[in-house]
Order: sequence, then structure tokens, then C-alpha cells
Amino acid sequence: MNPRLYLQPPISEGAEFTLNSEDSHYLGRVLRLKHGNQFRCFDGGGSEWSAQLTTANPRASAVTVGELVRFEHPPQFELHLAQSWLKGQSMDQVVQKATELGISDFWPISAARSNVRIDESRTRSRMQHWQRIARSATEQSERLYLPRLHQPRDLGDFLKRPPCESLLFFQPGCPTLPTDLARQTLVLLVGPEGGWTTEERNMAQHANAHLHGLGDLILRAETTPLAALAALRHGWQWR
Repeated sequence: MNPRLYLQPPISEGAEFTLNSEDSHYLGRVLRLKHGNQFRCFDGGGSEWSAQLTTANPRASAVTVGELVRFEHPPQFELHLAQSWLKGQSMDQVVQKATELGISDFWPISAARSNVRIDESRTRSRMQHWQRIARSATEQSERLYLPRLHQPRDLGDFLKRPPCESLLFFQPGCPTLPTDLARQTLVLLVGPEGGWTTEERNMAQHANAHLHGLGDLILRAETTPLAALAALRHGWQWR
């Protein structure tokens, strides 16, 4: 199967694009595509086209879009991951793997025990970094929709205006997450390395969140959301 690349919309048959140096390097140096080689491009909003590399330049390649080859309507149900901000590569791993596992939205959460100081400049650079990670994971996993990345919020603010009413709050020692949940829009709330505080747990209960654990094992903060997402997707027969 031909490799695929995200292109900034709007995209249409016959359109020509000049790629930036990063994408040009990816096609030419990483994938080793040559002039005239075919690949696929997608817009992150449900559509995918055939495409051809018309100028192979490691700094500014040119491509021409071909015919539409795949289209999907927006998913009926959404999976929102509200992940407490983790240090360094742990958060990168969550963004990458959660994208592969089908999240629709990623919400960085500032929790009482988060080990990261969040400021405006750091937030801007990390959001851009996570956008690149999510895009790459979307390309790799054959998804047609890019996950939406939201600005960080503290837990209390998030719980006042959650994106849906079905909230799963993960806390060790709570009843095990059932694998027969009906397919529906959900929010998964996962704590930081030091866990949620009693006050945060109380806030979640006040917001009518369902408290769940993942069995007897104590998982790392970056492992918990991936295990939970995999369990849910398996229960939904990976649809």
C-alpha cells in the first residue's frame, strides 16, 4: 500500500502543493520516493486522495493531487481523553498511542500533583509538538480524522463544562472498568504520576463521574489511558 501524508486542507483533485522542508525530507529521504512516485494524501477531515510526487526536492518538493480514493463520515461516537499533564516523553507517548487507539479529542489537564509547571510559552510549544506527534500517528494508523487537541484546563474547570455527560474517572482500587459498556461518547479522566487527590476525586464524584480502576495492578500514568482505551475498543469489537 502506498504511503500517506497529511496535507493542510482544502484539498481537491488536480490541486498542486509545494511541501515544506519537513514533509519534503519525509517523502524524499525517509520514504525514498522519487519523481513520479505515487502516495496518498488526506485532509484530517475524512477524505483521502491519490497523489504524485512531481518534483523531488529535499527542501521543497511538489505534489499533484489525484482522485478521491476514500471518504468517511465523522464518527457517531467520540472518545475524549483528559490526561493530567505528564513529564516529557510520557505525555508524548500518550498522545501518540492514544491517537493510534482512536481518540477524537485530547485534553491536557492541570492536576494538583502534576509534576510540570505550565506557562504560556511552554503550552504553545508543547501543543505544537503534540500536533506533530498526533499527525504522524494518524498517518501511520490509517485514520482519516486527526484528533482535536485542546488548550490545557485545570480539573475543576473541565468538570464544570465537560464535552459529554459520560465521564470515566480512573482511580486505583475502584471497581474494574467493564468491557461491555455500550458504544457511546465518553470522557476518560486519567491522573498524574502522583495520582489524584481526595479533593479531585470528590470533585469528580460531584460531577457524576463513574470511578473505575484497571484491576489489581498499579499502572503508570502513561500506561493507564492506553490500557483503558484498548479495553474499550476491544469491547466495541475495534469499531
